[in-house]
Amino acid sequence: MIRLFSLLTVVILSANSLTAKANPDPVRFSNAIATFEKEDAERKPIPNLTLFTGSSSIRMWKSLTTDFPNQKVLNRGFGGSHISDVLHYFEVVVARHKPKAIVLYCGENDLWSGKPPKQVFADLLDFTSKVHALNSKIKIHYLAAKPSPKRMSKWKTYQICNRLIENYCTKDKRLNFVDVSEVMLNKDGQPIPNIWLKDELHMNGEGYARWTKLLSPLLIEK
Repeated sequence: MIRLFSLLTVVILSANSLTAKANPDPVRFSNAIATFEKEDAERKPIPNLTLFTGSSSIRMWKSLTTDFPNQKVLNRGFGGSHISDVLHYFEVVVARHKPKAIVLYCGENDLWSGKPPKQVFADLLDFTSKVHALNSKIKIHYLAAKPSPKRMSKWKTYQICNRLIENYCTKDKRLNFVDVSEVMLNKDGQPIPNIWLKDELHMNGEGYARWTKLLSPLLIEK
């Protein structure tokens, strides 16, 4: 199964090679990763962990422990990251924690920077392959690229990527696609105005409350 995912990733990237964009240098996150390593050295491993990782929408989720009181959670988001960055720092950000479940929000920055949807999708395939090489039973909840007012000019591109990932997730019971736009758009398909910070890119507490409501039933063990 792992080899099949890897082969599929190669095929997708090869087909998309003319438009693929180079990954940014992951070294730009060396300070953030060093902080994670320091924190990990100072605490015991967390059993039955639900790990949140990805870009700034995860990093800025400061209320995780109160939003999910029945889950043991850990925030390993680092702002501005691409999926390629999460892959580069996979050992520190994911592997060492041996999570039972992962909530991933990553891919929006990739698309905004000009990476095509198929490249982002291929990186996600690599991520799921690496996760399930650790433990084939780990559940991955993928949060779809969100419709922020600042980046609505690329919403159609985001949706192309979202649909690729959603279709992929429907084929694997260990994967769950969470369409956050369901609680972030009004009836006219425009971003709800009162859930954003002043930058109109990141969410305020009301925005995270909406994400929490979507995720809470999904994180309950069955």
